[in-house]
Amino acid sequence: MTSALSYAVWALLGLALLGVWLRSSIPGSSLARPGVVLERLATGPILRIALVLAWGWMGWHLFAR
Repeated sequence: MTSALSYAVWALLGLALLGVWLRSSIPGSSLARPGVVLERLATGPILRIALVLAWGWMGWHLFAR
């Protein structure tokens, strides 16, 4: 994969995340805010461990190269 394509994919993912965040902040929206989703995921010990492992995997494979 070329670096230009990689940057384009990251830009699209960032724009999609921004769109979801903006859509969820509208009053009366049925879409949960990202903070609420992470809070709900971090309530159980097994899901908390899975969240930390997923974050570590992302850091190792996407940002360490």
